Amino acid sequence: MRRFKTARNLIVIAAVLCGTGYLRMPKEQKFMEDLRERKIAHPQIDSEIWSKMGQTSLAGTFGGLRSVMASFMSIGAYDHFENNDWYKLEKDFEVITALDPYNAYYWNTGAWHLGWNAASWARRNQRREIETALKNGNEDFSPTKQRLLEMEFLEKGDAMYREGLKYNPGSEELWFDRGAMWSNEYKRPDLERAAEAFKELRNSPNPVYRRRYLLTIARIPGREIEAYEEMVRLVSVSDPRNFSIPTFRVLMLILGSNPELPDGALRPPVDVVYNNPEKAYEDLYNYWNRIKNDGYYAGNYEVLMKQLIDKLKVPDSLNPYVTEPKRPLYPSVWKRELEKRDRDGSSR
Repeated sequence: MRRFKTARNLIVIAAVLCGTGYLRMPKEQKFMEDLRERKIAHPQIDSEIWSKMGQTSLAGTFGGLRSVMASFMSIGAYDHFENNDWYKLEKDFEVITALDPYNAYYWNTGAWHLGWNAASWARRNQRREIETALKNGNEDFSPTKQRLLEMEFLEKGDAMYREGLKYNPGSEELWFDRGAMWSNEYKRPDLERAAEAFKELRNSPNPVYRRRYLLTIARIPGREIEAYEEMVRLVSVSDPRNFSIPTFRVLMLILGSNPELPDGALRPPVDVVYNNPEKAYEDLYNYWNRIKNDGYYAGNYEVLMKQLIDKLKVPDSLNPYVTEPKRPLYPSVWKRELEKRDRDGSSR
């Protein structure tokens, strides 16, 4: 009889606990969702990520040590980086970022390994295989196929940047590094994607980040008006650090020369942007390679250059229309060439 009463009491207690838990569950779930939305609590881990976790990571997750486990795993992932085990490294960072998704550092590190290191490794391997194929006379060799691996890692890096930005939309480093990856001339530049990232940094307190949107869209055909508007916006900020950048100074002239600008548009003349014509010529001379190699907007570059060439009596050695520029024009070079010109002129 006593055993029966004990069992009955246990059943009643269990029923009460289950009922209470059932009634409280919706409120607790809502409370937890609110904490996750406010980034106080970690988000749920996807079932696919659970399957990739080892026993230690699982134990740490249930023990509330997700950030600690992420830190330990990031140290272990370095071994895969050293051994070029890129797919294992990718798996590591999928788990690491799931454990601590609000830490932008892990997203940035994972994306850097995949989009920068792994892609560069793939390109180096391509070069070796191309050289070997050409040496062996392999006519079936396709460089296009070899580029696929590099693009695969670039896309993986981009995906990690984008996923990280879902959890850390305010991380300027993630936005900037994603844009830097797609604007890097030594990779596979995609300036539209770079501009998409840099646009988020237009109001950054960091002047380097703030200027990159302008410096990117000034290289994209068809976006010259937009680049002009961005240049005017940055000029209106009156940050003296902008005017210390040679390319920014030149863009004030070049973008303002666009014939498609509306009447009344700001078109700064050379003597407003520069204190002396020599400095203007130095900047414009160096902008030549920006046009030829980086695709910057040319505008009325040729008109401006020829006006300054006539005004300053520039020697042929510093005239890009006579002597192809092979290196930047530094003040010391400019001074030396002008002195040489004057000596040659006086000796005649």
